[in-house]
Amino acid sequence: MSKKKNNTGIPDFELESLARMLLPKIQEMFKDEQVQKEFEKWKAEREANKLKK
Repeated sequence: MSKKKNNTGIPDFELESLARMLLPKIQEMFKDEQVQKEFEKWKAEREANKLKK
């Protein structure tokens, strides 16, 4: 996987620090079965909208 260029104006070290802080919280959230179901529903809706275009 190639690394995408950061064109946000936010220094890489700050983005990486934020990602390190958020990732464990996101992983914990996705352990919830309801969150997983909602995410799957969102993905299906997104795919359906892509096919309409």
